[in-house]
Amino acid sequence: MAAVNLLLAHAPRKPYCTNDLGAGLRIRPIELALAYRYMQHNPPAQVWTIVLDVDRRICDLESLAYCWETKDPEGPVPNAMAINRENGHGHLFYFLEAGVTRTQAGRQAPLQLLAAVERGLCVKMDADPRYVGLVCKNPAHTDWLVWSFHEQLWTLGELAEYLDLDAAKARRYVPDTPEEAYQEGRNVFLFHTARKWAYSAIRDYWAPNGLPQWQDAILGHLRAINGHFPAPLYEPELRAIAKSIAKWTWRRITPAGLQDLIERTHTPELQRERGRRATNQADAGRMATNQAEAGIASGQARRQSREQERATAKILRAHGYSYREIAQELDVPMWTIRDWVAGVR
Repeated sequence: MAAVNLLLAHAPRKPYCTNDLGAGLRIRPIELALAYRYMQHNPPAQVWTIVLDVDRRICDLESLAYCWETKDPEGPVPNAMAINRENGHGHLFYFLEAGVTRTQAGRQAPLQLLAAVERGLCVKMDADPRYVGLVCKNPAHTDWLVWSFHEQLWTLGELAEYLDLDAAKARRYVPDTPEEAYQEGRNVFLFHTARKWAYSAIRDYWAPNGLPQWQDAILGHLRAINGHFPAPLYEPELRAIAKSIAKWTWRRITPAGLQDLIERTHTPELQRERGRRATNQADAGRMATNQAEAGIASGQARRQSREQERATAKILRAHGYSYREIAQELDVPMWTIRDWVAGVR
């Protein structure tokens, strides 16, 4: 069966599985997991299969139209679907041509594009946004009615075209709130929120053999955020994100590196110049007695904000971030970041 073969091509060797979602999940070798009704479809570190949970009849009995056709006849046709024989609800499967890495070892742009595509598909298909996405209806199980439509492997760019997504903007997509995060959007939100916290919080854990305590601290921070999701991630996924952030920050952000950065960015000359600018800006603010003068003070405040962004860019660059990553983080053109780091402007 095409659906089973495509799923098994990249399924975990020891996936989570169960016959009853209410009874919890078990880890079994893939050979045994195939006998369960529900099975994990993506390995922990990568996404090869997008699954949508449609809590309504996938095929309309009156029009004989599938759920993606009722809204958009030209919508992206899934590779396969597994349907509950009793109520017609089911899971839609989109198999990807290339896996998307979930960990910090991979690039964030593809993961953010994946999150945007999943959210777009969820809206287009009117799928359940609370679906966790860890396990799917196992297409190898006889309880489900399984239909395979085609074996074309999708790229995220191809799916984005059907969803009218701006691919460039979608590669920078991060949900604004936990409530807006769907499937991989939760990973994106957790990762970006926790890593920003970790850049400064790591200083409290610098000690010999401090990595385990640091990883536990990040995990606790992730659990707190995870509790705000309508459908929280499972603990193993939180642990994987915590491990990724902990190892990366522990290797890149060190006491020696911070001390070197402080020495390079806090010389007596630079400190005197910063003091002079702060004094001038404070004086200008006190003198802003009319609208025009207030506008001047506002401009100076913006320049001060720019100074802080320049300092942040230098810190991130010193800790190994690429110019592109810094530009995305600060929402500033990449060539401007290069100038700031080089001290050109």
